[in-house]
Amino acid sequence: MKRIKTIVASQLDENQVGFLISMINQAYVQSEGDIWKNEHQRITKSALLEIIAKRELLLAVNGDSICGCIHLEPMSDSMFKFKMLVANPVFKGIGVGSILVKFAENEAIKKGAAKMQLELLVPTDYKHPDKIFLNSWYTRIGYKKTAEHDVNYLDPGLTKLLKTDCVAEIYQKIL
Repeated sequence: MKRIKTIVASQLDENQVGFLISMINQAYVQSEGDIWKNEHQRITKSALLEIIAKRELLLAVNGDSICGCIHLEPMSDSMFKFKMLVANPVFKGIGVGSILVKFAENEAIKKGAAKMQLELLVPTDYKHPDKIFLNSWYTRIGYKKTAEHDVNYLDPGLTKLLKTDCVAEIYQKIL
């Protein structure tokens, strides 16, 4: 296997855009299908194209293969957040997530960020295995839970798309 490289997505062809939409939505159905109502999609083509146009989509690639992606979004001049961290199942378990988070942190630092944030949607009615894993992983890589909010904090109206009650856990890291 070739070495995994990281890039800021700028120009992707239709096949790559379609692949990313499918990879992202399938990953979220697999990991959060019991949280969202069936009609919910994590990403649409228009939303992904907007993220790409803003140069906020970061990719891990191996040759012509997309290994994973992460959305890096500015919150202010000194704080960024990452979201939509997804590893291609073909490359899962080899550190793609770690590579992408580190790349996102470095890109944020280059743009003047002193702090990084992420938001974790967590069910309140039961312990979700993926959320337990992510809480542990984010903590290991230096993120600290700083707040917990109603899910509408993330996006007003979000609760109507959920099958179960959830909270938004906020994690931050000094860069």
